[in-house]
Amino acid sequence: MALVNTTAAAAIGANDTAISVTATAGFADKQLIRVDNEWMAQVGAAAGLVVQVRRGLEGSAQIAHGILANVTTGLSGDWPSSPAGSAVSVAPTPGRISIGADTTLTTASLPTGNTTYVITKGSACVITLEAPSKAQDGLQVTFRSASAFAHTVTYAAGYLGTAGSSDIATFTASVGASMTIEANAGTWGVIALSSVAAA
Repeated sequence: MALVNTTAAAAIGANDTAISVTATAGFADKQLIRVDNEWMAQVGAAAGLVVQVRRGLEGSAQIAHGILANVTTGLSGDWPSSPAGSAVSVAPTPGRISIGADTTLTTASLPTGNTTYVITKGSACVITLEAPSKAQDGLQVTFRSASAFAHTVTYAAGYLGTAGSSDIATFTASVGASMTIEANAGTWGVIALSSVAAA
């Protein structure tokens, strides 16, 4: 069998034990499922478009996932770095979190490692970003659009250190638009912009 990809049909809460997907072809009992950076295992047969799951496997964090987040399923041997016949153990993936609704990322809710936020909202998403703590120096965060809307990421102090003239990063209405920022001395600075303007 090969890996099968679909998307979340609804947002997934951090404590949900069932997920709704847009298609269940290829899903089966005891298969591994990856949503963003979280590993799960299917428990029983799918009921319509709802799949019962056991969450937070392989040491992954059990977190919320946005609507239209990528959902991938397969047998343990289908995943790279899992030799056929070996015990189930999958390689860690870089941090990835989907955002399917307007969101405020507080200093406390920021990830501990470099992370990509994939914006999946089916309309313009409004994201507000608080300043990082000085303990988060070097943390890099990427926002990437998976939907063709003019998303915004607002940082009140300004990405270029100029509040009022570089505090709103606006994405062009295109899939793949992205921005990468880095924490330094309690502020965010721009590393890269692609089809995004900070004004």
